[in-house]
Amino acid sequence: MTPSEAKVLLSYHSGRNADIDHPKWETGFLGSLRPFRGYLLPENFHEVMACLRALAPEISQGGTIDREVVNDVVGILHLGRSWAIHPDGMLQRNNLISEADVARLEDWLDTISYSFMMVLDSDDPEEWFSQYEDGK
Repeated sequence: MTPSEAKVLLSYHSGRNADIDHPKWETGFLGSLRPFRGYLLPENFHEVMACLRALAPEISQGGTIDREVVNDVVGILHLGRSWAIHPDGMLQRNNLISEADVARLEDWLDTISYSFMMVLDSDDPEEWFSQYEDGK
């Protein structure tokens, strides 16, 4: 996946892409949570991680970081937690998500967050996706 392809795919997963008729907009990481269909899609987690992996060299170079990429990643993390992980979020408050899925989604969000932080902070590419690789 090229960095430009990763940016487009990440924008669908965050629900920020203007092409709302594209199927990925509705079935992407955040799109699949609202409305929640009763199950998580592991391929969304793996695609978000693949996007981060494709963008890691560009992000880690120490220069200016694409604001859209940051907005997509932070949006996935923040809204995923707000909607599904927080006890007062719409999925838990309305009893739409199981405890097992809450735990799984929280693990995914923690892994995305850790990898994003490591890409931003570490000069060690081995560390960037270590939590993801360990959890596979």
